[in-house]
Amino acid sequence: MNLFKEQAVSDYAAAAHAIQVIDFGPFFAGEQGSLDRLAPEVAHACEQVGFFYALNHGVPESLIARAFAASRRFFALPLERKLELKLNENNIGYLPLNASIQGASTVHKATKPNFNESFFVSHDREPDHPDVVAGKPLRGRNQWPADLLGLREDMMAYFSAVGAMCDRMLPAFAVALGMPADFFAPYFADEAHANLRFLHYPPQDTGEDDAFGQGPHTDNSFMTALARSEVPGLAVRLPSGEWFAPPIIPGTFLINLGNIMRRWSNDRFLSTPHGVLNDSGMDRYSIAYFHSPNPDRVIECLPSCVGPGNPARYPAAVYRDLVVEFYRANYFHQRGHRSAAAALATD
Repeated sequence: MNLFKEQAVSDYAAAAHAIQVIDFGPFFAGEQGSLDRLAPEVAHACEQVGFFYALNHGVPESLIARAFAASRRFFALPLERKLELKLNENNIGYLPLNASIQGASTVHKATKPNFNESFFVSHDREPDHPDVVAGKPLRGRNQWPADLLGLREDMMAYFSAVGAMCDRMLPAFAVALGMPADFFAPYFADEAHANLRFLHYPPQDTGEDDAFGQGPHTDNSFMTALARSEVPGLAVRLPSGEWFAPPIIPGTFLINLGNIMRRWSNDRFLSTPHGVLNDSGMDRYSIAYFHSPNPDRVIECLPSCVGPGNPARYPAAVYRDLVVEFYRANYFHQRGHRSAAAALATD
């Protein structure tokens, strides 16, 4: 049974009615007064849906195209080659089909693994990086195939460009939450926790119950920037409870908030459920960039989001602990289980 009640909304105006389109161009260009105009738009989108389209984001379309081409090159490798780079304890590397499950999801009780394969990269640290030498959790090195020339360069160029875009958006989120424009900047200093996930969804047998490319879930990031190819499959659960298939709007990223933003804002900003079902009959590719604070930083509800009659709903927590907890709930290799079947048997 398909959990998603997809709605055929394909035009710009209809999409904007459900998920707001926000123009970051004037703010990124330094236009006077633009932040004061932008922040209320961001606040409305984050309070009402938790998703928005970012227009005039500053990332060149040519760079996005190169990233998708690099993704296709990687996934075209033979399985044994990809498994040489299998996802490690820092969640960097290759994740095969059926090797993860939405175990942390409060939206849907998953009974089957996710039917996608993924390739994760993070900051491209050298062997002598202090955190690598110390074996610090979540601060490992990327894994790269040996003979795909240009792949590393294209993927890391995209990683850097989208990360810079997300950093430039931070003041808008801060002001939208009633905080100083520079409030979030220190939390994202010194190599913030950032992951780039290249995703490949093979065509699915949609006659199978509870089979998803990515089961319904919320992200654990501060924010996620999603680039999609032309093949549909994504569905977002609107506050009404209906599932909505957001169309691709050229020149935009689809931005959504994660659980860390919801925690920070004391539930004022939404971390909205979404998932993927690839019933198109074609291969589907997408690229998700997860932007989050430095793992050593302590996350606690903002003073602007608590008060008399509205106490903090979440205790202060070190972000690294929250990430590790999330990974253990969702990735079989983090649980110490030998197989997907063994993991599912314990849930």
